[in-house]
Amino acid sequence: MPIPLSNLDDRTYADLVEEAIGRIPLEAPQWTDYNPADTGIVLIELLAWLTEMVLYRLNQIPYSNQAIFLSLLKGQPWTIPTGLSTTDQANRLQSEIQKTLAQLRQPYRAVTAADFTQLIFHDWLQTKTAPREFGANAEIARVHCLPERDLDHADIDRVVEAHISLVVLPRHPQEDTTLLRHTLKRFLNQRRLITTHLHVVEPHYVNVTLSATLYLEDSANFRAVLNQTEQRIQHFFAPLDSHEFWDGQGYPFGNDIYLSELYQLLDGLAGVDYVEAIELDGVEGDRQKFNEQNQLIGLTIREHELVKIQIGKIQTLQRFGTTWKPNI
Repeated sequence: MPIPLSNLDDRTYADLVEEAIGRIPLEAPQWTDYNPADTGIVLIELLAWLTEMVLYRLNQIPYSNQAIFLSLLKGQPWTIPTGLSTTDQANRLQSEIQKTLAQLRQPYRAVTAADFTQLIFHDWLQTKTAPREFGANAEIARVHCLPERDLDHADIDRVVEAHISLVVLPRHPQEDTTLLRHTLKRFLNQRRLITTHLHVVEPHYVNVTLSATLYLEDSANFRAVLNQTEQRIQHFFAPLDSHEFWDGQGYPFGNDIYLSELYQLLDGLAGVDYVEAIELDGVEGDRQKFNEQNQLIGLTIREHELVKIQIGKIQTLQRFGTTWKPNI
């Protein structure tokens, strides 16, 4: 009885040559001569001929052997159910191969910063541990990965090899995130490299108070302008759901504050003629940024930090005749 053939790969010699030549502009743009006499084209045709022979031999492998190879990929024994027709066996085997390959292509091991972020956002809520212990509070809204940083024991500016710190911000604020961070770290520890030391920490917030003086247009309603000003400032510095700012994702980690940006932010408000005397209080020392004329131009925010903004005194003035008078 002949061995039943399965169609593992039906590409022909011509298909392989065409596919290889089609990739030349992507892989080697400087290669422009596709003449059959070109040495490179000859080599492609030779490799296509050898590949076609390998594909023919591949299609001779019986289903029982394929099931054994599939068991190696799955990490557990798998056999084709008995009593199926040849066609049903082929379909069942193909379906299981596709399912297994899809599982193998799912990222599991975390190496880079992007790997940790991917695992948290795509796998964290898929596990049973997070939803059972925390419910909706298990959802992580933002993650900031800092390679070569140990935020549990070392300063942010100190480089510590083989350490990675993850700054996580839950979607729903919690008074104490210790248990959440511990469980998330346990989840990631199973997927990190054995030589990597992982730290899961909360964001550090920098308290900043913003004050400003707004000169309004004659027809402006100063109360409406004040409400809009406070809302715009809160949205700009919001750690989550920042509306029209930062693509709605929240104020970026470690993003320095510049007075010029704040002037632009408030000057664009409806009813505001111009802005003066923006002040940032609550932060002193080496966080302050000065220009060459020793004028304050902004504040330094470190990589693991976000801003917690407080609205200070927002004074509004409008023109009465030739003089500006404060609104009461």
